[in-house]
Amino acid sequence: MTSHIKLYGSKSDRFEEIKHSMEQQLGYEPSNPEVVGLIMAAYETEETNALRVDNALR
Repeated sequence: MTSHIKLYGSKSDRFEEIKHSMEQQLGYEPSNPEVVGLIMAAYETEETNALRVDNALR
């Protein structure tokens, strides 16, 4: 299964900020799928800090 995502405007800007931050930490430019994978890994392992839809809608 393959998923494709397009981000526009402020969501695209935020993704690029996150990617740049990861690049600084990793020492190389991660691919977009790698960035998403790292975000997903953080979501799964930080249960107390996991993303919550109700928080995002505020």
